[in-house]
Amino acid sequence: MSQNKLPFESTDCRIIPMFPTAACQPNAEYVNRRRDKYYIKVTPTKAGKIQYCAVKNVSKIDPKNLLKELPVGYEFYESPRDAKVVIRKIPIYNITDAEVEIVKSAMKTRASVSDYIVEKAADHIIIYTGNCDINALDDYIPLWRTSFYKIQNYEDVLRFEKVKKTWHAQRFCYRSISYGWITIEQNKDLQYLAEKFCFHIEKDSLYEFGSDF
Repeated sequence: MSQNKLPFESTDCRIIPMFPTAACQPNAEYVNRRRDKYYIKVTPTKAGKIQYCAVKNVSKIDPKNLLKELPVGYEFYESPRDAKVVIRKIPIYNITDAEVEIVKSAMKTRASVSDYIVEKAADHIIIYTGNCDINALDDYIPLWRTSFYKIQNYEDVLRFEKVKKTWHAQRFCYRSISYGWITIEQNKDLQYLAEKFCFHIEKDSLYEFGSDF
């Protein structure tokens, strides 16, 4: 992989970091893209139920409260935004892996950004881009590449929502009157929407779409 490109791949909402020393250990532990290792802690709630938590520091935890494998129906989930890890129930997806690949392909061929995450959610395909410019740091922080993964966070900038058989391309609107995600175009052809709007990511032109809201 080129040093100038550090995109992360998402598989079933598990963010798999593309660093040599980072890895996911299914059913035992999880290492996120910041190379923090998480373990599975079980905690009883006041209601008498069981809660599963992802914890990093296990030195003060009773070994009896640490599980050696994930419960059936649960998964580790790493937030694309800040790499925080939780244990959650596996969602029911309305999105297929093939549809995610369409968006990934559009990002590779149409977008000008090099550091991004494509996430598969229940009813959305979400694109996150890095807050820090990888190449811009070279002149200011010597040897920054050895610790870049510790400081990089991501923001969701574009998403495609699946509503029955129609896709809604959406961007975030920061105007108080319409604050939130707004649909900028609808079409049954995901590839058309992905190729059209991925091109505009991190460009002022993206905000020209839906500007009448």
